Amino acid sequence: MDKEFVPHIKFSSLSDIYPELSLPSQITRYKKLIDSFEKLYNRKPKFIARSPGRVNLIGEHIDYAGFGVLPMAINRDVLIAVDIIHEGEENDMKVRVANVLNENYPPRNWKYEGKEKIVEIEVKEGISEWGNYPKSGYKGIVQHSSLDKPKGMYLLVDGNVPPGAGLSSSAAFICSVCIATCSSNDVKLTKKEIVEIAIEAERSIGMNAGGMDQTASMFSLKDHVLYIQFLPSLCATPTKLPSTNPPIAFVIANSLITSDKIVTAPTNYNLRVVETKLAAYHLGQCLFNKPCENLKKVSDLYSNSIEVTIENLIKLLDYIEKVYENNHDGFTLDELSSLLNLNQDEIKDKFLSRFPVKAEKFQLYKRSKHVFEESSRVLKFYELCSKSEARGSIFEELGNLLNESHKSCKELFECSCDELDDLVKICLDGGAVGSRLTGAGWGGCTVSLIRENEIDKFINFVSEKYYNVRFSHLSHNDLENFIFATRPGGGAAIIENLFN
Repeated sequence: MDKEFVPHIKFSSLSDIYPELSLPSQITRYKKLIDSFEKLYNRKPKFIARSPGRVNLIGEHIDYAGFGVLPMAINRDVLIAVDIIHEGEENDMKVRVANVLNENYPPRNWKYEGKEKIVEIEVKEGISEWGNYPKSGYKGIVQHSSLDKPKGMYLLVDGNVPPGAGLSSSAAFICSVCIATCSSNDVKLTKKEIVEIAIEAERSIGMNAGGMDQTASMFSLKDHVLYIQFLPSLCATPTKLPSTNPPIAFVIANSLITSDKIVTAPTNYNLRVVETKLAAYHLGQCLFNKPCENLKKVSDLYSNSIEVTIENLIKLLDYIEKVYENNHDGFTLDELSSLLNLNQDEIKDKFLSRFPVKAEKFQLYKRSKHVFEESSRVLKFYELCSKSEARGSIFEELGNLLNESHKSCKELFECSCDELDDLVKICLDGGAVGSRLTGAGWGGCTVSLIRENEIDKFINFVSEKYYNVRFSHLSHNDLENFIFATRPGGGAAIIENLFN
């Protein structure tokens, strides 16, 4: 992780941040935001803070097992136009925040309430209050920096990361507020420090933030993917996408299927986390006569190194084939008790008490196989991107990794759904070299690898075969939020002196 301070992520040109294909629309958008700010507040913004959403290209459901993932920043982001209230002005420590979509997000404001409280954030279960996002980012920075007199700010928000699509709109929003608050108060923090503050800020308003989203938003570089490792500590390594002709592009398509995480977590997300931990516990006993807390720890002890290699992952895959050769269909709680040498109450206390979980059988073979194979695919994707010269087969090699990932998510991790599978097939039929679900699954988005010169043709095909069939009521403007092209964009930035 670098030691770059927020004051050093300042730009005056959008071409330093956005890929060329999106520059014209971004210039129009920034100008409109500045005009709206002046009309609303009767003053000019001093700067614009922006943080992008992200898409996880490959590495699904392996972060909580301790392995690295490979996201990239997308062209969709959260912008905040900012002006600072200077000491002596009326209400000089008051923060005013408005949204260009004011019919959905009414204006909010607050005053600094002293070092102990800073600002009150009221979180109500089942109710999403948009004003809590800027409050939490502001409070995190003020609290961490022990500011006695934080500057008041005028803020106007413009976000185009589709909410609820698994593209990290909330993390982008909070990161933007964090860097805006830093810049307004001349606070010097590293990107890593801001990531840590943003994670805690999101958790403080009831979101379970793991770190990938905030890290991708802060550390991403234009035209680079980001290899993020979580253990032994958070580390982000950018690598440039291979140079090809035509260039590589990605298209994100929203299945428009949503999975209620609270309702389905006991049989879906929570259960998968538990199953990977059960597998780690068991494999640790088998290999080292002691349980392991996650599958990354199994890998570390097996190779006697914290470095993850494809060679060692292959050996572990061979090993689990032997360990589970007589059981690919899962273990009942009674069978787990014998397998782990724990009574059922001990299993419930160690693995099933923190979050609600429901299962007839626990799938140790399938889940551990997916985690080790997916971790290997992440490394292969990263290595292909890291090569100085792209081979002629680079599209197919990267695309095959995405296809293998989706197959594993569907068959081994069982986190896909019929609509996602249908959408992936349509994307492949429409010219994608590779396509997979991205995010937790059971709904949400796909990400497809395509050639840049085929973007329009591809989007038209998918729109006709998927959206027009399943969601014929959608307008053209609606579709622009549900299927769009992107290349890796830049990370969080402060933009000053724009259009001067």
